[in-house]
Amino acid sequence: MAATQQRAPCLRLLLSVTQAEDEHRVVEVLQKNGIPLCFEARAKGTAPSELLDAIGLGGTTRVLTAGLLPRANVPVVFEAINKALSYHRRGAGIALTLPLTGVQNSILQLTAPEGRCKPTAEKEDHAMSEHPYALLWVSVKAGHGDEAVDAARRAGARGGTVLKGSRCSSETASSFLGVSIREEQDLVMIVLPAEAKPAVMSAVTTACGLNTPAHGVVVSMPVDEVMGLE
Repeated sequence: MAATQQRAPCLRLLLSVTQAEDEHRVVEVLQKNGIPLCFEARAKGTAPSELLDAIGLGGTTRVLTAGLLPRANVPVVFEAINKALSYHRRGAGIALTLPLTGVQNSILQLTAPEGRCKPTAEKEDHAMSEHPYALLWVSVKAGHGDEAVDAARRAGARGGTVLKGSRCSSETASSFLGVSIREEQDLVMIVLPAEAKPAVMSAVTTACGLNTPAHGVVVSMPVDEVMGLE
């Protein structure tokens, strides 16, 4: 397939959630450190009040910044982000990386030039089985995001970040799942220790799954590195 690249597993998706006032600083730091393509979205933190200063994900508007980089560059980029934005400081924000399994060739060439992205699939598969953190991505009907976060928190999660979006389903999927073809969504991101994932996923599915008014879909992804949850 010409549109994808077998070496893509060495790429990582970097996600940063920070205070709105740091929006331009995040992009500037990423671009100065080899991440030429960034995406931004506004989000709302949902952590309880006692955690707002601890992880920087609650209450006021937050900015989600995403970018692609080679796995080998993650330590250097994390160090640069932390130096500029002090993510280790209470309330500063959170950053994490997620493994990718495919990407367009043109994007790969931009983010990981030839010679900078060559780990073997075997090494990558082994590494991906040892992630201490997970990211839950929960898509629920608009207005049910807080319910998903509350259910996750009761099961041991510390909080989450809610973005606004929409779900577009085919007629087949709509009929099979019993959901609308197009529906406004709350998209909830929850970062948590891997050992807590089964209990939290079960709790969120029970409270906000497809068989509830929230019509929720819950998936999990491994997290390579995380900064800001200490």
